[in-house]
Amino acid sequence: MPSSAAMAPGTGRWGCLVLEVAAALTQLTRTPGCCGSRIIGGHEVTPHSRPYMVSVSFEGRHHCGGFLLHVRWVVSAAHCFRDRDLSTGLVVLGAHALLKAEPTRQVFSIAALVQHPSYQPATQANDICLLRLNGSAVLGPAVRLLRLPRRGARPPLAGTRCRVSGWGFTSDFEEPPPALMEAEVRVLDLSACNRSWQGQLSPAVLCTRSGDRRWRGFCSADSGGPLVCGSRAHGLVSFSGLWCGDPKTPDVYTQVSAFVAWIWDVVRRSSSPCSMGCSMGDV
Repeated sequence: MPSSAAMAPGTGRWGCLVLEVAAALTQLTRTPGCCGSRIIGGHEVTPHSRPYMVSVSFEGRHHCGGFLLHVRWVVSAAHCFRDRDLSTGLVVLGAHALLKAEPTRQVFSIAALVQHPSYQPATQANDICLLRLNGSAVLGPAVRLLRLPRRGARPPLAGTRCRVSGWGFTSDFEEPPPALMEAEVRVLDLSACNRSWQGQLSPAVLCTRSGDRRWRGFCSADSGGPLVCGSRAHGLVSFSGLWCGDPKTPDVYTQVSAFVAWIWDVVRRSSSPCSMGCSMGDV
């Protein structure tokens, strides 16, 4: 089972077992978009065209995604760091193909993890955290910041086209994709999404669908990566259903706009964000 599978809320260890058994039973008859696949229905992006993307690894293996908010801060999903030894974690910036040597890369250790104080593992409510790097990123063509929504911004309307990127695995044997993948998705009305999830969704989430009959979305090891609508991070990959990209269980993201004040409060308590790589319009 991939190390950072984003599962439905409340599945826990039993859910892990169910996914492992299901994966074993379906190896010979693969369902398109099933668990353990890469970004579903997507494509490889142009190298370094998503310079805000971050890979978080443990023991030399990609574990989760994230995005660079500030030269010393990364935004990711809180569930990625449960039961993890932060001293073994690395944050990789400027990457495209994780298995290749790339001169554009910058690698940092995790100096601190700030989890949202109301994060609820059982329901994945408030599934967001900040990682403070042990140094400052050097911005350039392959490493850039991604903006947050403006304070008080409403979430994107249903039907809005957005994109989700990641280095999710290409099989249940944890084979990585050739490089950074991306899929275009559309925001789904939250009430319709909640019906699909039988009313289990917590507040402050976003959902997406493919917009057509194809299975399209995120999968295991894409957790923590951003849902980018326009030029801002409006969502953070949180969890999906048993089969990745299945429209019966739409993809669920943390709604970033609900956490903008908290994010900047954390950053300000450590440093002055605008003296270290953000624009005044974002604060």
